[in-house]
Parts: sequence; C-alpha cells; structure tokens
Amino acid sequence: MTPGLRIDPNNERHFGRWFILFVIAILLIVGSYYGYQWYTKGDVPPIVPVPAQALADPSIDETPITPAQVTEHSVAATSPRYLSIPLLGIDKVRVVSVGLTKNNILDTPKNINDTAWYDKSANPGSGSGAVVIDGHNGGITKNGVFAKLADLTQGSEIIVERGDGKKITYVVETNATMSLKEANTTGMKDMMQSIEPSKEGLSLITCAGNWVPRDKIFDKRVMVRAVAEE
Repeated sequence: MTPGLRIDPNNERHFGRWFILFVIAILLIVGSYYGYQWYTKGDVPPIVPVPAQALADPSIDETPITPAQVTEHSVAATSPRYLSIPLLGIDKVRVVSVGLTKNNILDTPKNINDTAWYDKSANPGSGSGAVVIDGHNGGITKNGVFAKLADLTQGSEIIVERGDGKKITYVVETNATMSLKEANTTGMKDMMQSIEPSKEGLSLITCAGNWVPRDKIFDKRVMVRAVAEE
C-alpha cells in the first residue's frame, strides 16, 4: 500500500450498493421496454425463445374431432361441408358457417381442427365470386388445421365438398403473408373477389406472426387465393 493514503472501507461498501442499484435499474428499464414491446406488438427478445403455440387465444377449443363427428357433419346442399388440401395432408376437414363478430370482424371456428366459411361469400360451385374460408394456425398447445397454410405453393389443389356431395377443385394462384393492417385495408377486399373475374375463386385465411396480448390477436395473416378448375 502507498504510505499516507488511508482507505475507508465504508466507501467500498457504498460503491458496491450503488453498483447493485445501478444494475437493478438497468434490468428494470430493459425489462419494461421488452415488456411493453411484447404487450403492444408481440415482440420478444431473441434470447427468450417462446413457442408460437404458447402465445395464442386461450379460448380456442383444441378438442380432437372424431371420425363420427366428421361423418355426421351436415350443411345445406350448396354450402361447403368439407375441405381437403392434399399437399398439406388435410383431408375432409369440417367446414362450419360463420358471419361477422359484433366488431364487424370475420369470425372463426370455435375448434382449431375445423375451418369456417363466411356465409356472405360465394357458395362453392356458383361459378362466380369467391368462397372465403378461414381457420386457426394453432391454439395454446396444439397446431391448428391451417398451421402450414403458408407452405401451400402455386398450382396446389384444394378440394371443397358441398352438402350435396358435389366436389369443386381449386388451383392456388397466389399465397401471401401480410400485416394485419394491410389485410384490413386492401387484403380482405381482394379476398372477397376472385383473382380471375371470369372464374370462381377460393380464398383461404389464417393468422401468422406474433401474438399481441393487448389486442388479443396475431399481427399477420396468410392469404391464399385460388380459382376453380375448368
């Protein structure tokens, strides 16, 4: 030790306490920032891996649909009854009918294993307009029927079977993932119309991206547009 210099041990203790308080403050600031980003935008730090299914609507039913329930499913003759997408391994998934919610938002099926037809869109086989069907990408613990919808490629076939047994095959033209804002401003308007006006269209929709806790909604949408085979 250099002669003549006195060390006050209390100063070392004060420095240690201030350093700990400083670190705690930094952690609180960082935690608050990421907490706000997660709550308002669904963003999470890259160092915190979070399964996509863990950030989803807890009210969605994940109960498996039995073969008997599939067989017994009944709809009007010209309404869509089943949906099949061979490329994605989707075979005769039930299609239920939905309208709009009280907030004028397209409603969704109650079960992650079902799809839903918007009852104000075209009926399959009508020859014009677009048949609009949506479904879930997943629930809290399980994938939904449309978990792999973004993987559907141009030229892929989609088969819709009506209540009277008639089957209509559609061919995928486009598959795009867009922000919820874009989907609401232009996307849904396009999806309500056939991508080829001279042919009957089919539009498939599901959620994607981050779950935003504040709004209880995903921030992106997968939008598939197809046309009926001639």
